[in-house]
Amino acid sequence: MNAMIGRALMPALLAAALGGCATSPPVHYYTLLTPDAGPHAPVPAAGQPDGGKPPYLLDILPVTVPPQADQPQIMMREADGVVAAYYSDRWTAPLADEIRGALSYNLVRDLGVLDVQSINAPANAPLWRVQVDVQRFDATAGGEAVLDATWRVRPVNLPGRTLLCRSLIHVPMEGATPARAVSAQQKATVALAGTIASGIQSAGASARAGSDAVQLKGCDGA
Repeated sequence: MNAMIGRALMPALLAAALGGCATSPPVHYYTLLTPDAGPHAPVPAAGQPDGGKPPYLLDILPVTVPPQADQPQIMMREADGVVAAYYSDRWTAPLADEIRGALSYNLVRDLGVLDVQSINAPANAPLWRVQVDVQRFDATAGGEAVLDATWRVRPVNLPGRTLLCRSLIHVPMEGATPARAVSAQQKATVALAGTIASGIQSAGASARAGSDAVQLKGCDGA
């Protein structure tokens, strides 16, 4: 009797399970790459004639991020300090790759040079090697996104100085959703790229804030 009842209920249970799957919320994917706002005129690299060969290349090394931020989900602090993971809102790539990709895109665009980290540049090629260690990368719902990073630019096969700096970036969020958090984090990453670009443009002599959101917490040249 019980077996007959079980067989009778099986289709209903299966339908309920499938119905639950059908109502699962869709997953939204985000990237730190900002939408292209149209033609952008890069600042010519020092010594580069208009339309000529860039005098150096970029070698942007893999970015390091703190373990608590290195999650596939969008992470956001709530008002009570709890960090919430938004399982239906995810990065399109591992966070370290997202940050490196966004920095590469903006540095290449701003400086008008090439990033050769993924290919083998000639051994004697002049280049600036860029290293970034992200120490904080988070957002508070209804508050701000914070990007705290120590970075270094070092000349290879060309004149210049090694420059080591820390940049602390605060960008207000215009809401409390994952999409708003990503938008603020995009702006913070663009500002960091602009700050790093200034260090390269000065040949490692100094750096200037890439936007009003950036605080330079000290630079050490060598």
